Amino acid sequence: MKKSTSRIVGLVMLIIAVAFIVFALNHPEMSFPWNNTITWLLYGLYVLVTVVLFIAPKMKK
Repeated sequence: MKKSTSRIVGLVMLIIAVAFIVFALNHPEMSFPWNNTITWLLYGLYVLVTVVLFIAPKMKK
């Protein structure tokens, strides 16, 4: 993946995450149909992928 593509995808994922957090804080009555362990695993995976997309272009081959 090109550096610019990776950064753009990472930035879009970061913007989506911020929008989701703002939405979730304004609508506490909504929730996921599964338990919190799965939710936190999904959050962690999302953060990991976002960080990798930001760091990958800076790594040397």
